[in-house]
Amino acid sequence: MDAQIDKLIELHADRAFAIALKMSGNKADAGDIVQESFLRVMKYMKSYDPTLPFECWLGQIIRNVYLNSLRVEARRRAVPLSGNSRDDDEALSLEEVLADTAPGPERVAQAQDESSRVQQALSTLSPTLRMPIILVDLEGMEREECARTLGCSLSALDVRLHRARAQLRERLSEAKS
Repeated sequence: MDAQIDKLIELHADRAFAIALKMSGNKADAGDIVQESFLRVMKYMKSYDPTLPFECWLGQIIRNVYLNSLRVEARRRAVPLSGNSRDDDEALSLEEVLADTAPGPERVAQAQDESSRVQQALSTLSPTLRMPIILVDLEGMEREECARTLGCSLSALDVRLHRARAQLRERLSEAKS
């Protein structure tokens, strides 16, 4: 059983962290959410129905842990959506600098600004609206799978997505002006 759980953790840890990071807005909280989620996976593995997708069950656990963390911790910090895992104070080697084919500083600054605006706008949405946007639009999860993960009907998910996208557009246009 332990080997099976270890394999599931290995297979799903990166995606779980990406989802938790987008939900929580910072790496430390995302790490805590993922750790607590996998502890719950180990604790409740006997109640898991193997005929259902593991990703949906894990997604429900991540969602519940995140919502619990919101109740406990009110303060949040913004993190860019770019997914850059390099710490700001980590130095680049000469080889990395010379081999870098990344866009110039202006494009990087513009992308970081846009990412920051999107993260800020996302953080103003309620968790009920934020989670579908993160799972469907940012993580590419299928709508049916997302509905199962969030424990709602497909039509309820569509309503949430519509409202969330409208609010996100509104907040982004407000931030631009």
